[in-house]
Amino acid sequence: MRQFIKDSYQSVMSAEYNPLRHISDPNIRHSVLLGLMCMWCAIFSIWTGAIVFFGVSLFFHFLLFFGLLVTLGTFEVAKNGHFNAMKKN
Repeated sequence: MRQFIKDSYQSVMSAEYNPLRHISDPNIRHSVLLGLMCMWCAIFSIWTGAIVFFGVSLFFHFLLFFGLLVTLGTFEVAKNGHFNAMKKN
């Protein structure tokens, strides 16, 4: 169980284990991870402040889903090597 928790954490939070590892430049990898971190901080801070109101909470659930899609999309782009292609240009 302990190993499962460790692997789950590293698969998202560690750039050596998540799909961002496919970005060869560590500066770009760090910048992308920092951008994702800022996005998730904003989503959770807005979401927790609005949880008392159902309508607003519903909207922010959609925002949470959008954040998940952006994260998964970023991981897919990194896995396919598109960030490395951008650096060469």
